Amino acid sequence: MTRHFWVLVHRYAGLYMAFFLLVAGLTGSILAFTEELNGWLNPPEKITLQPGPRLDEFALRERAEALQPHGLVNVLNFKRKPDEAYTAYFEPQTDPATGKPYPLPFTQLSLNPYTGAEISRDKPSDDIWPITRKNLLVLIIRLHYQLALPGMIGTWLFGIAALVWTIDCFVSVYLTFPLTVRRHRQGDGKPQKSWWARWQPSWLVKWQGSAFRINFDLHRAGGLWVWLMLLVLAWSSVGFNLGEQIYQPVMKAIFNMHNPYTALPELETPKPKPALSWQDAYRTAQDQMAEQARINGFNVLHEEALQYDAGKGVFFYIVHSDRDLRDEFGGTWLVLDGATNKFGGLYLPTGQNAGTTLSSWIFALHMAMIWGLPYKLFECFVGIVIAMLSITGVYIWLKKHKARQWSRQHKKTRLVNQSATEDLRFTDLENS
Repeated sequence: MTRHFWVLVHRYAGLYMAFFLLVAGLTGSILAFTEELNGWLNPPEKITLQPGPRLDEFALRERAEALQPHGLVNVLNFKRKPDEAYTAYFEPQTDPATGKPYPLPFTQLSLNPYTGAEISRDKPSDDIWPITRKNLLVLIIRLHYQLALPGMIGTWLFGIAALVWTIDCFVSVYLTFPLTVRRHRQGDGKPQKSWWARWQPSWLVKWQGSAFRINFDLHRAGGLWVWLMLLVLAWSSVGFNLGEQIYQPVMKAIFNMHNPYTALPELETPKPKPALSWQDAYRTAQDQMAEQARINGFNVLHEEALQYDAGKGVFFYIVHSDRDLRDEFGGTWLVLDGATNKFGGLYLPTGQNAGTTLSSWIFALHMAMIWGLPYKLFECFVGIVIAMLSITGVYIWLKKHKARQWSRQHKKTRLVNQSATEDLRFTDLENS
């Protein structure tokens, strides 16, 4: 009875998840190569190398804001290639007359990092129709986690599917375990096989079997061979779609996970411009990061960015350290109060807290940001396996559903025939 209950749970959980995982698997196999695809579809603007020194990020930021007086540049990226243009991203200031953000004619500006001269300006849109080179990858990403539906509907539906998927990972592996048998010699005198020996067929595919048997074996064995990766993808998907509602409370309860950003309160009135200058914030953040590296025993490899959050009134100084997992992007950062210049907290991807370390691993694995091309190929393969599991699962359900329908119809027909036979016998008795 217990096993039958979990069979039903797996069946109906699978039916709910099937379409979501089919879409997520196929799009995820593409998104494993996000950086490569984005570089091909939307390559950064190139410039001619010049002998003179490049302008620093602070001068380029001031130049950009001068060209867009109603916009603010709240992110400075320090990791730039010599032959790439400097790109500024604008957030609108608030119009004091209306209390609403200014409508900006452009939100993205490219400058020559050697001269500060404008190269181009753009206003990227969130629209995914019509499909162009600029928004094709955006469309795939939105399909991956929200079916490209408007608002939060798709995000919630996918989040629920991810939560069901996480639970079903444990249900499905339980259903592959061999049935419990009594420990005695079989009737033919042979000793009972061990549990591991009886579980072994669950990992294999009988390619000479019927179509149903092949689909069943692919569904069962395919899920077992990549089971740990499926669990990683499922739980990290909960983190992406239901982070505040499910993921963070669970991880905090189990691991006492702490995040300096979420611990910061929102200001009653946002501060669009910090009291501290960007240059002073940068120098202070450098000193504080060096001190934290000495205290916590890590090494800063290179700088990534300096950001300002108007809603919390703080700077974030981001670096790439030897505590990072990701190959390209830095994940080590500290918080600096934009008004008082005080240290507000440090975040290390690994080694600081068990929950943070685990989260860093599963999110890096989900987004294929570690171990280079070999892992990206593996994740692409896993995405195809997930789509296969969805298709074979629906196929198995359809075949069993038809079999159950036929059995019920056959039983009903047999009962009708039996009743008719008994009626004839009774009529014969009456006539005699």
